[in-house]
Amino acid sequence: MTFDGDEGDTVSTKIRVMQIPKEPGSVPFKLVAGHPALDLVNTLDWRFRPSGSEELLNNYADLLRFTEQSGLMKSSEIQKLATSDPVRKRRSLSSTKRLRECLASILYPIADGQVPPIDSVRTLSAFARTMRKSEDLEWRDFRLQWKAGGDRVCASDVPLRRLVSTALELLTSGEIDQLRACSNQECRWLFLDGSKNKARRWCDMKLCGNRIKARRYRGKQRVVDSQ
Repeated sequence: MTFDGDEGDTVSTKIRVMQIPKEPGSVPFKLVAGHPALDLVNTLDWRFRPSGSEELLNNYADLLRFTEQSGLMKSSEIQKLATSDPVRKRRSLSSTKRLRECLASILYPIADGQVPPIDSVRTLSAFARTMRKSEDLEWRDFRLQWKAGGDRVCASDVPLRRLVSTALELLTSGEIDQLRACSNQECRWLFLDGSKNKARRWCDMKLCGNRIKARRYRGKQRVVDSQ
């Protein structure tokens, strides 16, 4: 299901050029968003930092780790995909990043109380159509469920299909009303605010909350010292 866009679809997502790749490794992803689709957007770390963002999905192995930690795939599935065709894995990773930026261009306006760009919505619709073309309905566990449609599905695209599906579930549910962005303007990680008073400001207090508070304190101290 490697996605190159339907004819006539216009991708309006803006991918930042200044990216600082991280070394591939087994460091766990910080999943603080409360939903895999939002955690996916957050894999472009420091998205709004003037000095450049940091790419957390540097290879297909990173994508597999992410989907496993997000609960979208089982370890047994991961092991099978780890040895799939290298070219298809690269294409699938590239398509996943395009999905990520499409979601970012939709979700950030929603978090800011604005209307998402129609071109981005159309692009996501194209992802959805492509996914459904490669799936069939079957009766399982006393209900209809979508399943991979045999030879029409590239095995390497399983993580991408799962991410498209979970993103659509979020965007068409009432949960989207809880969408917020971190108040650290260089971070702006997305998350669902499930707190009782809907007053959550930070993606994580340890990651950004304490950092911003410390920065403000140092600024006040400099003002006092200069007087």
